[in-house]
Amino acid sequence: MVSKNSNILEGKKTKAVKIPWQAWYGDKQFELIFPVHWNVRIARMSDAPSIGDKEIKKAFSFPIGTKTIKELAKETKNVLLLVDDLTRPTPAKKVLPFVLDELRSAGVNKEHISIIMSTGAHRPMHRDDLLKKLGEEIVSCHHIHNHHPFENLAYLGVSTRGTPIYLNKFFMNADLKIGIGCITPHCNAGFGGGGKIVVPGVAGIKTLQANHKPAIIGTTGGLALVEGNENRADIEEIAKRVGLNLIVNVVVNSTRGVAGVFVGDIVEAHRKGVELAKKVCSTEVPENMDIGVFNAYPKDTELSQSANALNVYSSSTREIIKKGGALILLTASTEGCGHHSLHGLGMRLPFKIDELPIIRQRVKSRKLVVFSPNLNYADVHVFYSERILFFSEWMKVIKELKNCYKNNCEVVVFPNGSIQLAQN
Repeated sequence: MVSKNSNILEGKKTKAVKIPWQAWYGDKQFELIFPVHWNVRIARMSDAPSIGDKEIKKAFSFPIGTKTIKELAKETKNVLLLVDDLTRPTPAKKVLPFVLDELRSAGVNKEHISIIMSTGAHRPMHRDDLLKKLGEEIVSCHHIHNHHPFENLAYLGVSTRGTPIYLNKFFMNADLKIGIGCITPHCNAGFGGGGKIVVPGVAGIKTLQANHKPAIIGTTGGLALVEGNENRADIEEIAKRVGLNLIVNVVVNSTRGVAGVFVGDIVEAHRKGVELAKKVCSTEVPENMDIGVFNAYPKDTELSQSANALNVYSSSTREIIKKGGALILLTASTEGCGHHSLHGLGMRLPFKIDELPIIRQRVKSRKLVVFSPNLNYADVHVFYSERILFFSEWMKVIKELKNCYKNNCEVVVFPNGSIQLAQN
């Protein structure tokens, strides 16, 4: 049963529900229309307010498990900042000024500070992307370089789990290495953040393949699982070995605001951040619903990231959607299908999202529908099998569902499915 204080709007009949939409591209509201006689509930995450500059600065003054950036930067010749891309909701431009202030206080000139966009196997970032992520002042003052998984790589041996270690040479040549990312639920590494800014962030394609393959086939990794997670252990071993000195990790709220900042050791600070992320992402979920609507925001820039929308569903030990029910996956996919040098068509590890063990085991006898106004059938079937229904118009989704579910249909909407976790 859902408690009285839950964020689920129990029993309320409604014709329209607004959900967040298009992260990095306006962060708008999208309106979903439902038949008036359907019972629609909204299952929101516990969430947290955005913190201010004073609280952000405090995180830099009292790092977890390391010296301050200012202390670490003394007598260094060059500093490298790793920053994730637009597939992640990290509001980097809100924390980067504090990183740069620490470096300036240590006497590091801006000419000796460079930034690598830790894109892993994703597409390069262009100027408009950088302005969104870093802000104009930083873009106009610093050398910024996109990582490439096939070139400019140094070979550094093999991890204890057998992963060949190929990493960006610019990263390896830096004296002080700082990673900036966010801690959100992740199906393989448990949560994002920490050492993931290195692997996959600035790793070569052979490293990415070796680290990702066991997680894809379901032999390692786990959503919201950190301790005892072999996928994350492999990542952290490599990040430590190659000298990632410090992380600046953000926990985001439902509107991509900063709910918390964790500065310090790549494991200790990360784990503190995970504690907050679990609280912020926690969602009280219903059971035995006919239809579940799972929105990919704030990881909705492209189709290749769309499976994140089902994180809240996959994390639940309860049957949120009854057998024979339907899962509707929503993604703005403002950039379209997206690019992935590891998982795309013709790449080393191509797969269909609905055939991944973590997805297949949960969907089972339920209908899976993908909705996006910015995609077509060909796009969708790059990452999903032909069995999956796709619609680019919301009312066509409703028409399809009305053929299966009549009056008194029970619907639950998860506005931030990609960063929501079920309370079990």
